[in-house]
Amino acid sequence: MKKWMIVCTAAAFLFAACNDEKKETGTASEEPAAKKTVTLPYTATYSSAFEMGNPEYTATILQGSWTDWEENKLDNMKNWMADSIVAFHSDNKMVMGLDSMMARWKRGRAEYSSVADTIHAAISVYSTDKKENWVLVWAQEIGTKPDGKKDTVALMESWRMNKDGKADMLLQFDRATRKK
Repeated sequence: MKKWMIVCTAAAFLFAACNDEKKETGTASEEPAAKKTVTLPYTATYSSAFEMGNPEYTATILQGSWTDWEENKLDNMKNWMADSIVAFHSDNKMVMGLDSMMARWKRGRAEYSSVADTIHAAISVYSTDKKENWVLVWAQEIGTKPDGKKDTVALMESWRMNKDGKADMLLQFDRATRKK
């Protein structure tokens, strides 16, 4: 699991590093600064070689994982998940296979009468040395139970996309947010 935390950390670093900032010179047409080579204090065990990925994969995950969950249309999972999906959920449980994943998600979604998601960031990245596509999502979810009680959770998900454009791995991390 430590290996995947490093993957997520590296991906988060990449996301932060890809922020295009323009110099404050008063001209809007100035070119972005040249990329610098940076020596990192740690060697990533998965990869440090990421570039921007296919934005269609981001759309696939946002429509599939997020919109379909919110709208309780979980039968659509067959359209965007590989039969061989492996998921490491935030409760430290691993699920293998599309049928098992659908059963788990349907049980989980049945606990809520409604769900409202807010996506804070979503980005597709490509590991050039591993030749793997990933979609990273940072979000907040508010689930309303049938009795009206609300659960609020901050989520970070990393989805690996296979050569067929389907999700074949999920790494999920969450934390409950404080109630005011």
